[in-house]
Amino acid sequence: MQNNKTARKMNELGKMIREKALALGYENCGIIPVDAVAGYAEKLDERIARIPQGEMQFGRYRKYAEPQRQFPWARSIVVLVHRYSVYNVPAEIDGVYAKTYLFDDRLDENSGAYKRRQRFVAFLDERGIRHASEPKFGLTALRWAAVKAGLGTIRRNNFFYTPNGSYVMLEAFLIDREAEWVEEVSVQPCPPNCRKCLDACDSKSLCAPYTMVLVTCMSFQTSLAANIPGAGVPTDTMISCIGKRLYGCDACQDACPFNKGKWTGGEDFPGLEALLPSLRPERIMEMNYEEIGATLGRKFWYVEPENLWKWKLNALTVMYNGYREQYKPAIRLGLTDPIEAVREFAERICHRLAKDGIEGRDRCSEVA
Repeated sequence: MQNNKTARKMNELGKMIREKALALGYENCGIIPVDAVAGYAEKLDERIARIPQGEMQFGRYRKYAEPQRQFPWARSIVVLVHRYSVYNVPAEIDGVYAKTYLFDDRLDENSGAYKRRQRFVAFLDERGIRHASEPKFGLTALRWAAVKAGLGTIRRNNFFYTPNGSYVMLEAFLIDREAEWVEEVSVQPCPPNCRKCLDACDSKSLCAPYTMVLVTCMSFQTSLAANIPGAGVPTDTMISCIGKRLYGCDACQDACPFNKGKWTGGEDFPGLEALLPSLRPERIMEMNYEEIGATLGRKFWYVEPENLWKWKLNALTVMYNGYREQYKPAIRLGLTDPIEAVREFAERICHRLAKDGIEGRDRCSEVA
């Protein structure tokens, strides 16, 4: 048990770090001992046991319960929260691109959040505090650590919520100092019988409260699935589920009553306006893979550079589900794509259009 002098030092350092984070513009900051995330392993095992092939889908996350194995010098975890609900969502891509990816600024050097993170790193360096972080996927269980720090709660849709809803990004730093700052959770729990998030999930990936089948999640299907051999080409059922979603899905978050009125907007995300033409499905089909990598690949980095063909499959899916006559030339381009998987999928889409027999959906495979 710590003596009062040690505890006071921990609180003082924790207070200093938190105050700096808030001054930089983070929504909140909490700090916990590194071993406070150990309980994550038990919760993860419970989740794995609830779904088929759970070990395959989530077993790799066990390492997040013990970050000190990789970083034996780590003593505390600093958890930082910032909102992305402050940005304006262009009407033409609202619901087509998930907001969490659209405003993902972890690797965007032009964004305010990226610059804020760099200033926080400089703050730690100036004080000689050793630290480690990983901006893409983190070095520990981010949502679990945020809960332990009292910054919010995890709701039935598996997302982390602050009083400002779930449209937030989390990041964490392991540091070599004993520091602590734990808030009192100030959000209400989910009502016991609420099913709004579950009912909003078209693929039923969210199959029970706090339970998700990763491989059928539409965010996974339109992004990370490309990086797993055999998983990147959507089934007929998944084509229908995807609908107009070209990259990611916000259905379970947007349906949640605790997110109602939380999207404030008001700010334009740097560079988004210039990127809009490249986000249209027909333009994606026109671009070569070098162009896709230089535009979409840099921002939407979940699709690995060697799997950029996934963008064309996504574009073809969206054009099929919301078919317009103007899409026909773009769909035809898929039939002559240099990637076999794209050619085969484009032919499959053409057959589906012909089979639908709706006026205007004549065989797009009849290349002019």
